[in-house]
Amino acid sequence: MTQRVIRLLCDAQNYPWGKVGTDSIISQMGPEASGKDWKFSETTPYAELWMTTHPNLPSRLYESPSTTLSSHLDAHPELLGIVPQKFPKPVEGKNEKHVPFLFKILTCKQALPLQIHPDKKLAAELHARDPSKFVDANHKPEIACALTPFLGFAGFAPFDRIATNISTIPELRDFLQPLPSYQLFLDDRLNSSKLKALVKDILLLNPKSSGILESAKDVLKTLTGTQDPPMERGGGDAQGVIRSLIDRVEQHGPEAVFAGTMWNDDQKQRISAALRKTQEFYAGDPGIIVACFFMNLIELQPGEAMYVQEDGLHAWLDGQIIELMANSDDVLNAAFIEGGEKDDINIFIDTMTCDPRPAETYKLERHNWALSRGAGATVYQVPAEEFSLFHIVGTDASTTVAPLNGPAIAIVTAVSSSGSQITDKTCGTMINVKKGQVYFVGAGTEIEYGPGVEVWAAFYDDQNRGQTGNMK
Repeated sequence: MTQRVIRLLCDAQNYPWGKVGTDSIISQMGPEASGKDWKFSETTPYAELWMTTHPNLPSRLYESPSTTLSSHLDAHPELLGIVPQKFPKPVEGKNEKHVPFLFKILTCKQALPLQIHPDKKLAAELHARDPSKFVDANHKPEIACALTPFLGFAGFAPFDRIATNISTIPELRDFLQPLPSYQLFLDDRLNSSKLKALVKDILLLNPKSSGILESAKDVLKTLTGTQDPPMERGGGDAQGVIRSLIDRVEQHGPEAVFAGTMWNDDQKQRISAALRKTQEFYAGDPGIIVACFFMNLIELQPGEAMYVQEDGLHAWLDGQIIELMANSDDVLNAAFIEGGEKDDINIFIDTMTCDPRPAETYKLERHNWALSRGAGATVYQVPAEEFSLFHIVGTDASTTVAPLNGPAIAIVTAVSSSGSQITDKTCGTMINVKKGQVYFVGAGTEIEYGPGVEVWAAFYDDQNRGQTGNMK
């Protein structure tokens, strides 16, 4: 009988924005997730741990390190259940069988690039044009679920909040007024096309400070009615504007500086922290203005999640998350990245979804999962067919997950001090597990996660909330 629960070897991506050394939760998972290949340094940024068949960093079999999971699935397609029928070629130009999702642990100490993930139509066009950069032709909706307190920018804030920000904060008003798109948006502030035109103009602005700033006397007198020294407000570029805002916040507090906005006091504090953090790593990048004053800054506590659709504008800022998406590594970047690595701004703006709405609408509900019994699992389900996410909290009782119609990949994030096991109840085999180990679970497998085992798992979700494990 084919083995149905298979331990994997998974590797980390060391992008510079990742948390460094032991600050990254990936450092706790790496020794078991990567096995003998794991190399640790206190100065290395451990940004993403990949658990996937995607060719950019494919997982391999623990018992056969030279064998990729995708090639093993090619030899045993029954482990994928109905997935090959649904997604016969999720990675263009690759003949192996694939899971339909890309599963990660992601950590960041600074903002990721301001980005979107192209939809299927654009992804196919980009792949055909430049397959070395855009290695697949798939879309990439995604879940971010917090392992620690997490901050991330996602989507545009409601129109009225944006308009208030750029018309009542003096630095922004004075800086943006020369742009024709500024007044056009304010005159028609419910028009998504006008908003996109303004965002495009901002992203094309000069990021570097000339050192020549317009002087504006008595800014704080205007805002607060008090006499204060003249303040420099920035005038020629994003650098001056951002520095002036940060200086004023440090001197007078965010409540005074952002008094005319629609933010509450907690939101003003978070935006102030975001301004400082983005300026620290991306000094003068005009994307700071777009992210902080046009987008939703969403805070997640551990266990909370949000969902970003394909073409959705986002930039994770700080924290550690489970990240799960369709099986794609395509991305278009517009800010918080070196100039030569930015993508075509016209394609970016044309493709970008612009549906301003409150931050709360991005948050993803979690529910008790009907396909689990015993202690039970929590499930995060999304509109995308390729994936959903479940979480089992280690308790003194076990949790059994019913056979599913497609595959799952699970990472063990905690175990009992006295030892923990998972059991393949379909094949009748028991496996001793350790923190950081990653397992592929084949379609049609009933699996029991023993007492003390905490697991996060990605699974193919055929949108039939009562999956039976019947592969026919």
